[in-house]
Amino acid sequence: MTASELSRIEKQVLIRAPRHKVWHALTNLDEFARWFLVEAHGAFAPGVRVEMVSRHPKGAGAKFSVTVEAMEPERLFSWRWHPGSKPADGDYTGQPGTLVEFRLEDAEGGTRVTVVESGFERLSLAGRAKAFADNTEGWEIQLAALNEYAGTPA
Repeated sequence: MTASELSRIEKQVLIRAPRHKVWHALTNLDEFARWFLVEAHGAFAPGVRVEMVSRHPKGAGAKFSVTVEAMEPERLFSWRWHPGSKPADGDYTGQPGTLVEFRLEDAEGGTRVTVVESGFERLSLAGRAKAFADNTEGWEIQLAALNEYAGTPA
């Protein structure tokens, strides 16, 4: 895979639930924390930075934050974050992050959720491939977790 191909991840899942239920699972921080396996406090809102600590077995204890970009009810939820390792001093100032977008749309049998993470080309070459590979796998895991949490078994 070339460096230019490591710029965008896109994954989809059909969740057998109405859009309002999926939206709530995505944007209510208490519910989000359950399926995303994080500890977090507060509420998602545009412009708000939410600090999180992973409880996921693949990254337990990892600290990260997301800054909410947009919330268009039952349609779009997006944030910016810094994938990969945290700098030694914990300061991301001046370092580029990526944009994560959750897009919801009605689909036969439920709600189609598309997650797109873009902006990897802005990361240093040293960390780009690892962050891209980790997050490609991570979004598959997280969409499966969202589906299990919010969906109705077939």
